[in-house]
Amino acid sequence: MLKRLLLLSGIELIALALLAAIPLAVSNSYALGLLTLLAIYGILLIGLDVTVGYLGQVNLAQAAFLGLGAYAAGLSVSLLGFGMLEALAMSMLVGLILGGLLAFPALRLEGPQFALATLSFSALSFTVLNEWEGLTGGAQGLSLDRPALFGQAFNAPGFYWLCLLFLALVWIAMRNLLSSQWGRAFEALRDSPIATDAMGVGTFRHKVAGFAFGSSLGGLAGGLYAFNFQYLQPQSFTYDLMVILLLGVVLGGRKSLWGAFFGASLIVLLPNLLSNRLLFEIISALGLLLAVITGIRGLQKKSTQPFQAIAPVMAMGMLVVGGFLVENTENWRKAIFALMLFSVVVGLPDGIMGFAARYLIRLFRIDPPKLPAAAALDDVLPPKNASNSVLLELKDLKRYFGGVKAVDGISMTVRTGHVHGLIGPNGSGKSTAVNVISGLYAPTSGEILLKGRALPKGSLFKVARAGVSRTFQNLQLFGELSALDNVMLALKGAYRIPLPLVLLGLGRTEETRAQSAALALLELVGLKEQARTRAKDLTYGSQRFLEIARALARKPELLILDEPAAGLANPDVNDLVKIIKAIKQHGIAIILIEHHMHVVSELCDVVTVIDGGQVIAEGTPEEVKRDPKVIKAYLGVANEEAETNTVPLAV
Repeated sequence: MLKRLLLLSGIELIALALLAAIPLAVSNSYALGLLTLLAIYGILLIGLDVTVGYLGQVNLAQAAFLGLGAYAAGLSVSLLGFGMLEALAMSMLVGLILGGLLAFPALRLEGPQFALATLSFSALSFTVLNEWEGLTGGAQGLSLDRPALFGQAFNAPGFYWLCLLFLALVWIAMRNLLSSQWGRAFEALRDSPIATDAMGVGTFRHKVAGFAFGSSLGGLAGGLYAFNFQYLQPQSFTYDLMVILLLGVVLGGRKSLWGAFFGASLIVLLPNLLSNRLLFEIISALGLLLAVITGIRGLQKKSTQPFQAIAPVMAMGMLVVGGFLVENTENWRKAIFALMLFSVVVGLPDGIMGFAARYLIRLFRIDPPKLPAAAALDDVLPPKNASNSVLLELKDLKRYFGGVKAVDGISMTVRTGHVHGLIGPNGSGKSTAVNVISGLYAPTSGEILLKGRALPKGSLFKVARAGVSRTFQNLQLFGELSALDNVMLALKGAYRIPLPLVLLGLGRTEETRAQSAALALLELVGLKEQARTRAKDLTYGSQRFLEIARALARKPELLILDEPAAGLANPDVNDLVKIIKAIKQHGIAIILIEHHMHVVSELCDVVTVIDGGQVIAEGTPEEVKRDPKVIKAYLGVANEEAETNTVPLAV
């Protein structure tokens, strides 16, 4: 049980033990102050990395949450008489609530718009803290006393140990979070938000939850910050700190707890770095050397463009030369931070720890934990429906794009246990039709009924939750995740433990069951032996099969396969046919869009042919192949000539 709760490696435990032992050997108050600040900033950057690293957004509000959390703790003590733990809980709550409120509008934006939204929040927060003098003291500042904990007052070493304890708890919680379904969802959001919704995970709610959680850690760090300095001023949480925090995350390494720790160390050391010319020159020279080495390696491996190699070298060279020319480097701190941030973003996008990890992995190679046995497939796939009953009905379905009638009044019935082919010439409206059914597009008009009930419209997430799963014509895999994690992410009904218990590490049994279920689906498509391979490293055919396995993880009543054989070699096409036959045997209804007519002929019970957004024929494969309208649509021959022809075997 302790191992499940901690989920820490030996090197992490050693590092924490060494950090905890420092006050026993060092009594210098300034050094202890730096170590305390390192622990506080470590918490702050772990929270920031949730947004920057996992959600892929430039968050300029974390400094504001640090300030808001600090004032919340200070005011809770000075006005409400709260103790240490209650005040820190208030700091986290303020960060969580305000982070959630900011996330709802801001996360509907992308890129620069999101950054501007968080920057506006930071500016507003600073204005409130600075102008509300009756509450915060304004520019004069707010003094507070550090409260006791369980009747015990804290000296400098004691408070450092307390901050280190909170850093360890946050570290463990993030370890548990990132190894859970929530962590997989955060990883997936950057690769394909469309597929995340289509797998029933919910892109927006996970983004909001992630941002709010990271903001709550910013609030917690703020509470500790307040009790560390015992004096607060709004000017401490402005633009300079925003840039330093971003520099810490990016330079340390995104999506890495060690990266956050390294970044926190950098933030703490920067004031000393700028005030000591010799130290500044040494660090700048090391940065220049690192830029040269990474640039040369990137050019040799052809993984780096010339600009990416040269620009960081020039930027770090400017720091080295500038260190000799300027009288006081502290006066140039904004320019120095900007050059460092530019160098890292361009030349070292994975940060220092990302760069070092490539070599450390080789040095400390650790075998991954053994996977459980695959579950029985009947326990993973949905129970069979009554054979041949009506499952899906389309009634006069239309979807217009301006004046283009992509789908123009399609009516169609799909029955349980059937493979229902949907074919037609390129541009006939097939993919648009299934995009409307699956919720990617909302219909212009018409009805979509699943088992007699209206299917949600215009929401991939809601349609997936209703029992419809799909693959995509253009692959939408989560490339950075393993094949196993791709399937585990989509598993329906596998994750029931609430987030607070996940953070405590109590979801490991649930994870093991999910692995077992995912392995059964990978075995069905022939990928069990490649379970730990990243999706982007699989062959194209294997990626196609993985997408089918992931769609099946939703336990769908209806599975939509959008041109699954596109681009496959003949052996892979044969394997695809076997996989679809195996799925059909489990009673899952399938809509199959396919241009390989021999695949359609071998698999489909019913075929609907679309041309110009309308149904022109429906029947068995043999019937539609001989239908004059179908032949004309494919071959462009006159009806009287079509009587002796059939649709070619491969179109």
